[in-house]
Amino acid sequence: MADDPKSDDLKKSSMPWMTKLSFGVGHVFNDLCASMWFTYLLIFYEKVLLFDSTVAGLVLLVGQIADGVSTPIVGIFSDKQNKIPICARYGRRKVWHLLGTVLVIVSFPFIYSNCLGCQGVDQWSQLAYYSIFVCIFQFGWACVQISHLALIPDLTTKKHQRTELNSIRYAFTVLSNLTVFTITFFVLNTGASSTSESTDANCTMTSGMVRADECSSTENIGPEDANKFRNIALICVGVGAAFSLIFHLGVREPPYIPSKQQDIMSVEEQGTKKLQPRKMKKADWFKELPFYQIAVLYMATRLYVNLYQVYIPLYVQETLNLSETFIATVPFAMYLAGFLGSLVMKEINKKIGRKRTFALGCLVGIAGCLWVWFGQGDYYVQWGIFLVATLLGIGGSTLLITSLSITADLIGSNVEGGAFVYGFMSLVDKFSNGIIIMIIQDSNPDESWYYRSVITFACGASCVLGLLVTISLINVKVGRRRGESVVLDILEEPDAPEEDDGIDNPALTIISDGKIPMDVKPNACQLRAEDNPSMCQLGLKDVPALCPKGSGNSEKAEGLETKRDG
Repeated sequence: MADDPKSDDLKKSSMPWMTKLSFGVGHVFNDLCASMWFTYLLIFYEKVLLFDSTVAGLVLLVGQIADGVSTPIVGIFSDKQNKIPICARYGRRKVWHLLGTVLVIVSFPFIYSNCLGCQGVDQWSQLAYYSIFVCIFQFGWACVQISHLALIPDLTTKKHQRTELNSIRYAFTVLSNLTVFTITFFVLNTGASSTSESTDANCTMTSGMVRADECSSTENIGPEDANKFRNIALICVGVGAAFSLIFHLGVREPPYIPSKQQDIMSVEEQGTKKLQPRKMKKADWFKELPFYQIAVLYMATRLYVNLYQVYIPLYVQETLNLSETFIATVPFAMYLAGFLGSLVMKEINKKIGRKRTFALGCLVGIAGCLWVWFGQGDYYVQWGIFLVATLLGIGGSTLLITSLSITADLIGSNVEGGAFVYGFMSLVDKFSNGIIIMIIQDSNPDESWYYRSVITFACGASCVLGLLVTISLINVKVGRRRGESVVLDILEEPDAPEEDDGIDNPALTIISDGKIPMDVKPNACQLRAEDNPSMCQLGLKDVPALCPKGSGNSEKAEGLETKRDG
């Protein structure tokens, strides 16, 4: 039996597993730092450095604004062709990734250390000191994030492979978070003072759960834990740097070819210019309604994930009044559930489509938020909180993976603007997160019930917003530009499940194979089933009906046949 040329092409275009894994670990350093940033920043500045809640919120707001400003700047310059020969050979994305890694290494440990030479000064002076390192860290973090995300459309044009890369990326994100919580658990439980050991016997044990209000004050986070947080940050920097090295050694970035040069190469190879989707300029994106819809979708996703990540530790300490080890174990359970959910995300996306998958994640997240509101009693603090963490984690992983995949679909073949799109999405995300967290911090009435309300209503509202945006996208073909012919989408439903072979649109394949002359604007009548047997196999037997006999379109299609036969 002769080999199938199409099968051979697909095998050649498949991505090696080593490349996938090396790509997946490329964001581990960022994930380790982001886990500490969102999970332990407020608790460190409020409980260890004893900042007011408003000043602690300002530290986070400065970081979010710096990140938000940095991301579009990095996106614009990352999309440009690098004229420096050594940088061009290394890869336009990987150069920015390397720069960001270096900046994070030199700045992050200072954020979780005592103010060097200024411990006795007022909080506002210390705020200025920490803001310098926060801005350097956030610029470096943005360089790594945007370059890593923009590399996905560069590595593959196939939807199922993009989903797979996002799933692998998120799997390592979860593993990174689990690593941080594991490190935190062991570091916080080492070096306990003798006073703490002597008072442990007086603690009341309930089914293995230690309540903080039944123990001494050493069970809560305090200024004496400053060195422990510094050590956690240093360990994260060491582990993250090692994984970044694996990424740079294991991933080879495809050479960048400007769109004009691609057209010249196409003419030289084929003798005619292929029909390709119109390349998007940066200003063109702002004319596309889906661009704004997906920006809001991504913003809602990040709001939900970041808010529960920031306030779960405070909810555990202040509202549930559990011991300090639970600021590690509860987030650990949350991200472990998210990791298990990410393993099946590719299949779920293929079966029910991206939009339905996102809606499902919103419903799971809303269920977790409602349980936080109604959860109380001994059962809740003993095991119910871990079930809530499971729901929040599964919902978060579903929304993150799917929203990134939808963003990659929006970019489509316009990889020249990939970093710009991700940068704009991140800009909206960072500004909204920073402002909302600042409002939450400034409105804190110092009541124990407050953090329960934050998780229920703030996180729940983010899921509702995401659900509404998903509904607005039902009849929208993500990735289709204004003015493009409907014929390019005739083979796909608005949210059709994907095929394993990864062909984004068979109609585009037929056109690019030269089966339709390029001197005539394509329409549905030119794609007649009898001219393209492969389309008949795909079930488009009704296409000829679109060209009634005797119509102008039918005569034009027959004229094309004669032209080809001649």
